Amino acid sequence: MNRAPEELFAEIYRDHAGLVGRTVQAFAQESADRAELFQDILIALWQALPQFTGQAKLSTYVYRVAFNTALNWQRSRRRYRQKLANYVSLVPAEASSATPQEDARLHWLYARIRELPPVDRSLILLLLDGVGYRDIADITGLSESNVGVRLHRIKQHLSSQSELASDEL
Repeated sequence: MNRAPEELFAEIYRDHAGLVGRTVQAFAQESADRAELFQDILIALWQALPQFTGQAKLSTYVYRVAFNTALNWQRSRRRYRQKLANYVSLVPAEASSATPQEDARLHWLYARIRELPPVDRSLILLLLDGVGYRDIADITGLSESNVGVRLHRIKQHLSSQSELASDEL
């Protein structure tokens, strides 16, 4: 690619910050964790710019870098928490990051998305971003029909979780 890295990065930030933000929401619950992960993804995108050849859509490339960075971040957090649990006899429960301004339904949805396996999480995030099944298949390496089946099951699961939550209220 013959564009200056600064120009390409500015375009990524301008056009794809929402995609990065939604990925962060799906992987990090606490606001401090979300800020850390967002920053880690931006750093990873900057470092990955030399490998972008333009053969794939920029949004596809951004999503892959963001998703892989989030997965690695999640693994490192899990290892950190396991080590911490070994050294500390009482680990305090995580406080809720919900603020009065947050939409309760959106908060609930992202909480359910965080509970999904990573591949399913990726699929539903791409769908929520308005990415078509064919493009989702290209991004994830799954067949288009597999994407459709998985998304149908994910939607059913989220719908049943929603019904359970409304029954409890």
